[in-house]
Amino acid sequence: MKKILIFALTITQLFSASTENITIKHQKFSIVQESYDIYDSKGEFIKLYAEGNSTSLVRLTIKDVTGGCASKGLQDGAYKVDSKGITFYSFWDRSGKAYLEPYGARIQRFEVQKDGQFKKVSSKIYIEATRKKNDDDSGMKYLFHLPKTDIQQAKLDDYILEMEKTYKGKFVFGQEAKELIREVKKALREKIKSRWQRS
Repeated sequence: MKKILIFALTITQLFSASTENITIKHQKFSIVQESYDIYDSKGEFIKLYAEGNSTSLVRLTIKDVTGGCASKGLQDGAYKVDSKGITFYSFWDRSGKAYLEPYGARIQRFEVQKDGQFKKVSSKIYIEATRKKNDDDSGMKYLFHLPKTDIQQAKLDDYILEMEKTYKGKFVFGQEAKELIREVKKALREKIKSRWQRS
Protein backbone atom coordinates (compact mmCIF):
# COMPACT_ATOMS: atom_id res chain seq x y z
CA MET A 1 0.00 0.00 0.00
CA LYS A 2 2.87 2.35 0.86
CA LYS A 3 4.50 1.70 -2.54
CA ILE A 4 1.25 2.52 -4.35
CA LEU A 5 0.90 5.80 -2.44
CA ILE A 6 4.50 6.82 -3.24
CA PHE A 7 3.94 5.99 -6.92
CA ALA A 8 0.73 8.05 -7.01
CA LEU A 9 2.49 11.03 -5.40
CA THR A 10 5.34 10.73 -7.91
CA ILE A 11 2.93 10.74 -10.87
CA THR A 12 1.23 13.83 -9.43
CA GLN A 13 4.58 15.59 -9.29
CA LEU A 14 5.55 14.58 -12.83
CA PHE A 15 2.34 15.65 -14.52
CA SER A 16 0.05 18.67 -14.15
CA ALA A 17 -2.76 19.77 -16.42
CA SER A 18 -4.91 22.76 -17.44
CA THR A 19 -7.90 22.89 -19.80
CA GLU A 20 -9.09 25.39 -22.43
CA ASN A 21 -12.56 25.01 -23.95
CA ILE A 22 -13.06 26.11 -27.58
CA THR A 23 -15.85 26.06 -30.17
CA ILE A 24 -15.25 25.51 -33.89
CA LYS A 25 -18.16 25.35 -36.37
CA HIS A 26 -20.59 24.95 -33.45
CA GLN A 27 -18.63 21.90 -32.23
CA LYS A 28 -17.17 22.00 -28.72
CA PHE A 29 -13.63 20.83 -27.99
CA SER A 30 -11.25 20.87 -25.04
CA ILE A 31 -7.52 21.55 -25.25
CA VAL A 32 -5.82 19.89 -22.29
CA GLN A 33 -2.28 21.02 -21.55
CA GLU A 34 -0.04 18.78 -19.47
CA SER A 35 3.50 19.20 -18.22
CA TYR A 36 6.03 16.49 -17.41
CA ASP A 37 9.48 16.11 -15.86
CA ILE A 38 10.78 12.58 -16.35
CA TYR A 39 14.41 11.45 -16.34
CA ASP A 40 16.33 13.79 -18.70
CA SER A 41 13.22 15.13 -20.45
CA LYS A 42 11.09 18.07 -19.34
CA GLY A 43 8.31 19.85 -21.15
CA GLU A 44 4.65 20.35 -22.01
CA PHE A 45 2.17 18.94 -24.53
CA ILE A 46 -1.47 19.44 -25.42
CA LYS A 47 -4.22 17.03 -26.38
CA LEU A 48 -7.42 17.96 -28.20
CA TYR A 49 -10.68 16.26 -27.22
CA ALA A 50 -14.17 16.46 -28.69
CA GLU A 51 -16.90 17.16 -26.14
CA GLY A 52 -17.93 13.99 -24.35
CA ASN A 53 -15.10 11.93 -25.82
CA SER A 54 -12.26 10.56 -23.69
CA THR A 55 -10.05 9.67 -26.67
CA SER A 56 -7.80 12.50 -27.83
CA LEU A 57 -8.04 13.60 -31.46
CA VAL A 58 -4.50 14.94 -31.72
CA ARG A 59 -1.42 15.55 -29.56
CA LEU A 60 1.20 18.30 -29.91
CA THR A 61 4.42 18.88 -27.98
CA ILE A 62 4.64 22.57 -27.14
CA LYS A 63 7.86 22.40 -25.12
CA ASP A 64 10.53 19.75 -24.66
CA VAL A 65 14.11 19.88 -23.45
CA THR A 66 15.99 16.58 -23.49
CA GLY A 67 19.58 15.95 -22.49
CA GLY A 68 22.23 17.41 -20.18
CA CYS A 69 23.71 20.88 -19.84
CA ALA A 70 26.26 20.44 -22.64
CA SER A 71 23.98 18.66 -25.10
CA LYS A 72 20.26 19.35 -25.48
CA GLY A 73 17.57 18.56 -28.01
CA LEU A 74 14.90 21.28 -28.04
CA GLN A 75 11.34 21.34 -29.31
CA ASP A 76 8.90 24.24 -29.16
CA GLY A 77 5.31 24.46 -30.35
CA ALA A 78 2.31 26.76 -30.63
CA TYR A 79 -1.25 26.61 -31.91
CA LYS A 80 -3.85 28.98 -33.32
CA VAL A 81 -7.59 28.38 -33.30
CA ASP A 82 -9.83 30.01 -35.92
CA SER A 83 -13.39 29.66 -37.21
CA LYS A 84 -12.61 26.57 -39.31
CA GLY A 85 -10.07 24.64 -37.27
CA ILE A 86 -6.68 24.75 -35.62
CA THR A 87 -3.11 25.14 -36.86
CA PHE A 88 -0.17 23.54 -35.05
CA TYR A 89 3.36 24.95 -35.29
CA SER A 90 6.42 22.90 -34.30
CA PHE A 91 10.10 23.82 -34.22
CA TRP A 92 13.08 21.55 -33.49
CA ASP A 93 16.55 22.80 -32.55
CA ARG A 94 19.66 21.76 -30.67
CA SER A 95 22.21 23.29 -28.33
CA GLY A 96 25.75 22.44 -27.31
CA LYS A 97 27.08 19.13 -28.60
CA ALA A 98 23.71 17.68 -29.53
CA TYR A 99 24.92 16.82 -33.02
CA LEU A 100 22.39 14.04 -33.56
CA GLU A 101 19.30 16.08 -32.65
CA PRO A 102 17.03 17.42 -35.44
CA TYR A 103 16.63 20.97 -36.69
CA GLY A 104 13.56 22.07 -38.59
CA ALA A 105 9.89 23.02 -38.57
CA ARG A 106 6.40 21.75 -39.27
CA ILE A 107 2.98 23.32 -39.78
CA GLN A 108 -0.08 21.10 -39.49
CA ARG A 109 -3.59 22.24 -40.33
CA PHE A 110 -6.69 20.50 -38.94
CA GLU A 111 -10.26 21.46 -39.83
CA VAL A 112 -13.69 20.44 -38.58
CA GLN A 113 -15.62 18.70 -41.36
CA LYS A 114 -19.35 18.93 -42.12
CA ASP A 115 -19.93 15.62 -40.33
CA GLY A 116 -18.19 16.97 -37.22
CA GLN A 117 -15.01 14.98 -37.71
CA PHE A 118 -11.63 16.61 -37.04
CA LYS A 119 -9.39 16.06 -40.07
CA LYS A 120 -5.79 16.92 -40.96
CA VAL A 121 -5.93 18.80 -44.26
CA SER A 122 -2.24 19.71 -44.65
CA SER A 123 1.15 19.17 -43.05
CA LYS A 124 4.46 20.62 -44.26
CA ILE A 125 7.89 19.86 -42.84
CA TYR A 126 11.53 20.72 -43.28
CA ILE A 127 13.91 18.63 -41.17
CA GLU A 128 17.67 18.27 -40.93
CA ALA A 129 18.04 15.05 -38.94
CA THR A 130 21.54 15.91 -37.65
CA ARG A 131 24.04 18.73 -37.88
CA LYS A 132 25.47 19.37 -41.34
CA LYS A 133 28.49 17.18 -42.18
CA ASN A 134 27.56 14.88 -39.31
CA ASP A 135 25.62 12.36 -41.39
CA ASP A 136 27.50 11.78 -44.63
CA ASP A 137 26.05 8.28 -45.01
CA SER A 138 22.48 9.50 -45.53
CA GLY A 139 20.97 11.63 -48.24
CA MET A 140 20.61 14.67 -46.00
CA LYS A 141 23.74 16.31 -47.46
CA TYR A 142 21.93 16.57 -50.80
CA LEU A 143 19.62 19.13 -49.24
CA PHE A 144 22.59 21.50 -49.54
CA HIS A 145 24.33 20.10 -52.63
CA LEU A 146 22.20 18.97 -55.56
CA PRO A 147 22.57 15.24 -56.30
CA LYS A 148 24.58 14.57 -59.46
CA THR A 149 24.03 10.84 -59.92
CA ASP A 150 21.09 8.45 -59.73
CA ILE A 151 22.59 6.92 -56.58
CA GLN A 152 22.80 10.31 -54.90
CA GLN A 153 19.22 11.13 -55.93
CA ALA A 154 18.05 7.80 -54.53
CA LYS A 155 19.74 8.59 -51.20
CA LEU A 156 18.00 11.97 -51.07
CA ASP A 157 14.66 10.37 -51.93
CA ASP A 158 15.12 7.78 -49.16
CA TYR A 159 15.98 10.53 -46.66
CA ILE A 160 12.88 12.54 -47.61
CA LEU A 161 10.61 9.50 -47.28
CA GLU A 162 12.05 8.71 -43.85
CA MET A 163 11.53 12.28 -42.62
CA GLU A 164 7.98 12.42 -44.00
CA LYS A 165 7.13 9.19 -42.20
CA THR A 166 8.78 10.20 -38.92
CA TYR A 167 7.45 13.77 -38.78
CA LYS A 168 4.15 13.14 -40.58
CA GLY A 169 4.24 15.81 -43.25
CA LYS A 170 5.12 16.74 -46.82
CA PHE A 171 8.78 17.74 -47.13
CA VAL A 172 9.39 21.18 -48.64
CA PHE A 173 12.57 22.66 -50.10
CA GLY A 174 14.35 25.91 -50.87
CA GLN A 175 12.36 29.12 -50.49
CA GLU A 176 9.28 27.22 -49.31
CA ALA A 177 11.33 25.67 -46.48
CA LYS A 178 12.68 29.10 -45.47
CA GLU A 179 9.16 30.52 -45.43
CA LEU A 180 7.95 27.55 -43.36
CA ILE A 181 10.62 28.18 -40.71
CA ARG A 182 9.86 31.93 -40.68
CA GLU A 183 6.15 31.31 -40.19
CA VAL A 184 6.75 28.87 -37.34
CA LYS A 185 9.18 31.23 -35.58
CA LYS A 186 6.64 34.05 -35.95
CA ALA A 187 3.94 31.90 -34.31
CA LEU A 188 6.31 31.07 -31.44
CA ARG A 189 7.14 34.77 -30.91
CA GLU A 190 3.41 35.56 -30.81
CA LYS A 191 2.93 32.82 -28.21
CA ILE A 192 5.62 34.37 -25.99
CA LYS A 193 4.15 37.86 -26.46
CA SER A 194 0.70 36.58 -25.51
CA ARG A 195 2.09 35.05 -22.30
CA TRP A 196 3.76 38.34 -21.38
CA GLN A 197 0.48 40.23 -21.88
CA ARG A 198 -1.39 37.79 -19.62
CA SER A 199 1.20 37.96 -16.83
